[in-house]
Amino acid sequence: MDPEFRVVVLGGKGGVGKTVFSIALAAELGVPLVDADVTEPDVPAYLELEVEEALGEIMARYAVRTDDCVGCGRCSEVCPWNAVEDPTACDGCGICAIACPEDAIEFESEVLGEIVRSRNPDLDLEVIHPESEPWVPELAHLIHRMVPRRPCVIDCPAGLGCPVVAALSHADVAVLVTAPDPAARHDFERARILVERFRIPAVTVLNRSDGSDGDFDVIVPESEDVLDAALRRDARALYRALRPYAREVVEEIRSEVSFQDA
Repeated sequence: MDPEFRVVVLGGKGGVGKTVFSIALAAELGVPLVDADVTEPDVPAYLELEVEEALGEIMARYAVRTDDCVGCGRCSEVCPWNAVEDPTACDGCGICAIACPEDAIEFESEVLGEIVRSRNPDLDLEVIHPESEPWVPELAHLIHRMVPRRPCVIDCPAGLGCPVVAALSHADVAVLVTAPDPAARHDFERARILVERFRIPAVTVLNRSDGSDGDFDVIVPESEDVLDAALRRDARALYRALRPYAREVVEEIRSEVSFQDA
């Protein structure tokens, strides 16, 4: 595999096995794993991690009305999250301050945690992830700070919001993971459209296959071994159970990239 590649793993719906597959893929490639879920990082739930280094603080900005506010309501009209009324929903985009005719919006900053580099000793796997207060806002700007300028696997959060878009902006290849249920397949199609707009090659993975496979590059059958290893946080067993399918994905990536370069 080309050493310059950064692989983004996404799928839309949560709970389809994307994180455990990201772990196996990063271990197979021997590259760092980035947990891009700032709100609720999943990788530490599946792996025993030893923190090696703090890379920076997680700062949040909250919009606050000042005494210059005249109550025109323009800030509430433009905010998609109603964050002027509920500061915990604010992601610091600043649109309220731009829209305010009285310059009556200021931002207060708060430290919510750190970005850290950790290691799982069982797989000798480097993991870059947030250590933060529960339910930190989806601070997409943190993704740009977490993704290293070297090969890595980026495990995206659920959904297709700003953090996923930020992760895709760093991607050379996308791996789309889904499960057989209708809700997962629906979100998978939305994720596929998003990846197509970024014009990057993609590999599709159907996880926990029930036999109704459809058109996917790699099919991973339902496995009690994967579930048991994940519940026990047994990194070696998890990698062992998923390694054949991680290898298939690597081969598909090589094929996709060769086709794009042809």
